[in-house]
Amino acid sequence: MNLGNRLTSGSRVAVIGGGIAGAGLAASLLFNGRARGLTLDVRLYSGGLSDRTAPPAVLTPECRSRLAALGCRIPTEWRAHELRGIEIIAEGRRELLSASPGGLWVVDAWPQGEGGLAQVRDILATAASAQGARFLERHVDRVERQPAAPDAPATVRSSGSLVVRAQGGGERFHAVALAGGAGPLMGDAFFPGFRPAPTMPAVQARLRHASPRLELTPLARLWIAPLPKVEALFLLPGADSVYALAFGPAVTPADLCQALMMAARDGLAEEGFELTALETTRLPYGPGRTLVAPGQLAVGPAAFGHPLQLGLSETLASCSRAAVAMLDGGLDTDTLDRRYVREGLGELMEDAAAGARAASWLRRAGRRAPAAFVAAKARRATVGIYGGGVLGLSAPTPLTLLSTLRWAGLRELMGSWLRTTMEPVPLAVPELEPDLYYVVDDDPDAREALTALLESTGAKVVAFADELALFCAVARRPPTAILLDVVLHWVDGLRLAEGLKQHPLTRGTRVVVMSGLNRPHVRQRALDVGAEAFLPKPVDPERLLRILTGRMSASSAASDARRTGDTGSTSDRYAS
Repeated sequence: MNLGNRLTSGSRVAVIGGGIAGAGLAASLLFNGRARGLTLDVRLYSGGLSDRTAPPAVLTPECRSRLAALGCRIPTEWRAHELRGIEIIAEGRRELLSASPGGLWVVDAWPQGEGGLAQVRDILATAASAQGARFLERHVDRVERQPAAPDAPATVRSSGSLVVRAQGGGERFHAVALAGGAGPLMGDAFFPGFRPAPTMPAVQARLRHASPRLELTPLARLWIAPLPKVEALFLLPGADSVYALAFGPAVTPADLCQALMMAARDGLAEEGFELTALETTRLPYGPGRTLVAPGQLAVGPAAFGHPLQLGLSETLASCSRAAVAMLDGGLDTDTLDRRYVREGLGELMEDAAAGARAASWLRRAGRRAPAAFVAAKARRATVGIYGGGVLGLSAPTPLTLLSTLRWAGLRELMGSWLRTTMEPVPLAVPELEPDLYYVVDDDPDAREALTALLESTGAKVVAFADELALFCAVARRPPTAILLDVVLHWVDGLRLAEGLKQHPLTRGTRVVVMSGLNRPHVRQRALDVGAEAFLPKPVDPERLLRILTGRMSASSAASDARRTGDTGSTSDRYAS
């Protein structure tokens, strides 16, 4: 039931999304309603949750306070894994943003148990259930505004005018909240004109190591612009794994895999990792524009956010603000917009806009970006009651970071006009190991045949079934040459060859590309990225040995590859 524009005892509220925002809003609605003497009927539609990658959660002191205020019991073991700080890296330059003691807790039990976000969601769901919330494992298709007919039964007329359509059924409610993530949202299916937070593509993964260990004072890392299509790579250590997140306007899973190989090569990630989960996702990239309608609103990442937002403080703050706004006048658009958006989310929306703009300046700031983070933190701008810093820290705030990154970007641009580009020279370059060859092919028969061929000449061969370890191996033990298949599991061989040729540690490595995709554009692409030769599959062993032993020059090999196409030699061949 409702009185005027307010929810009253018996009012029915639907929350779409059973994640942290959904469970947090349900708990906050019931807690604040009970404090006003109201008994609400709150139901969460939690269908469609995906936890394949199982991200960890970072809890700041404010997060923990908000969880405790909602009746959540925080397990003592969550404090066992605490971040010492976050390292910012760009073009070989590094700066550490230290976290205060007891500041950042990484909650994670994956792969033995649930990821941290799932654990936090569970304690919130328990708190919401204890106060009377009901969870429905249904996926919502749309929300319709359908006032009951005058001749409808009294129970229908008193059940609200919003109909939630889920998996063929429909239920009536007085108010509905959208508490989904930043992925594909309902759009006009929530209400006409709904404009949620803009988003940016991202790819997330989990890395496991051969010998899991818990660092006493681990660091998270933000590597800025490791690849042309990756704006930043974030590495967050858990107890037995590392969570990786790459974002950028056109980022792909292959970009994340290549960035991880480069991180291991440069000592930012432990070599020998196994990629055990990988999926695309989306990150909020600023504030939403139209978030409310009569009895309807959006909370959490669906409403606002930015890629440098780490932790759950902002999401939990939006839940408490949404609950108060709904109880104060949630059935009237103007009241809901004023109480929730303009007054409740004002600072959070400003932070989201500034954080999104700051993220767009990361690449332009280049090598000056790490120092810009330090300068912004030193400014210690005043933080509002609901505002916070970036990366889960109390400082810098998004606005001060935007200012320093923008200035760093302009200085970097002006400096680029006056200087000649110079690459950093590695402090120690391992010596090339004679007669050592690397074979990278996901076909076991092809690997075995090529290994046998090269070993018959007295060479040492290391064969890789998985390309993820290649960059580490080349940087630490340079081979005479790499035989690289084009079609691999995570990253295509042409991109691997290009990545090898772009870094000073691996630029001089000889690369021979092999492929059954013997097409002119594939051959030309292989040569353009720096491969010494392109060999069609099945590989001609005599021609391969002529190239590797130097009896065929690189220019001859290239012209031979263009001329022979897929004809090759009539000798015995090693098929893939």
